Amino acid sequence: MAALAIPAAGDGSMDSGRVHVVAPDDDLRRSVTFALKAYGYSVTAGSSLPGDGSTFFDCVLVDERVLRGRARELLHADTRPVLVIAYRPELWTNARIDGVIAMPLTGDAVIRAVEAALGKAAAAAK
Repeated sequence: MAALAIPAAGDGSMDSGRVHVVAPDDDLRRSVTFALKAYGYSVTAGSSLPGDGSTFFDCVLVDERVLRGRARELLHADTRPVLVIAYRPELWTNARIDGVIAMPLTGDAVIRAVEAALGKAAAAAK
């Protein structure tokens, strides 16, 4: 997998965002984690969704290949912003998620999607 292009660092307005990246592919996890960390986000990554009740993250970015059976149910129950990395984004148009990032990824697309999801969540909390 090619490395993601990293956008220029922002103004730091979202530097407290904590993102959990979930993908079965090590290279994809590393690339997305690198892009988010380069932009100032605190990132953890794994190959499965965080357990029930985990509140450490502000946003979950998950590869669609992880979303089978119970994982999809847990995703819908989550109140944090959820973004799906999709190989076929058209399959997610009616899903209860906060955004879709189409493959192939760019660092800019990842950052814009996370910023939009966290911004929307912050506005809804006010």
